[in-house]
Amino acid sequence: MRVMNTLYLILVLGLPLPVLAENIGPLTGDTEDMATTGKVKAALAKDVMLSALDIKVKSDDLGAVHLSGTAKSQAEVSQAAIVARNVSGVVSVQNDIVIDAPDTKIK
Repeated sequence: MRVMNTLYLILVLGLPLPVLAENIGPLTGDTEDMATTGKVKAALAKDVMLSALDIKVKSDDLGAVHLSGTAKSQAEVSQAAIVARNVSGVVSVQNDIVIDAPDTKIK
């Protein structure tokens, strides 16, 4: 009887593990890497040309970084990509920063 109880306990405790593993999802490719994101944000903030810009940064655990937001010129857009690429751990940069054109309303 004691052997049966032990086997039953092992079976009951062991069953949820595969179910939990399925819900976690793959550990690479789709999880955000907060350390890399933080390093890129810090590097952008240190750059005099970029520190005042509204640039959003996301990165995954494979080293892919995605930049978005606005800049005042193409030079700022390019500089943001250069700064991000030079951060340790960054493998690729997708730069979706757009140039924020000044209002051209006619008065």
